[in-house]
Amino acid sequence: MKVEIINKQNLKRINLKSLCEKLDKLGFLLNIADKHISFYLCDNEFIKNLNKKYFKKNLPTDVISFPLKDDLEPDYLGEVVVSVETAVNVSKDLDIKWQKELFLYLVHGVLHLIGYDDMTKVKRLVMEKKQEELLEEIC
Repeated sequence: MKVEIINKQNLKRINLKSLCEKLDKLGFLLNIADKHISFYLCDNEFIKNLNKKYFKKNLPTDVISFPLKDDLEPDYLGEVVVSVETAVNVSKDLDIKWQKELFLYLVHGVLHLIGYDDMTKVKRLVMEKKQEELLEEIC
């Protein structure tokens, strides 16, 4: 998978090489290895502003996906914006590594780009099962 990562947070150092390797494996497992996705790593303030602007919710969230397919670039699936700050905070509550929580958000965002939906209980359970399968395979 062609991956572009923009790291605009300074809370944690990100091993971009390791992250790209995991995202490549994710692309292979999802049969989207020939696709292009942009990832934007940010803090809570940035994602809160996006959430307010696009979803009218004035609070931070973990991940927002923007599907951006068009005829000019048919292999471009879109952008996934992830709050590293939320991953760090949630990982403390769950007593897990923040990198694992961050990768969960990245997987979740990619699944949204390829058509998964979590707006109903049934769809959410399907998506969560797929996330867990992928995380077990990659992490």
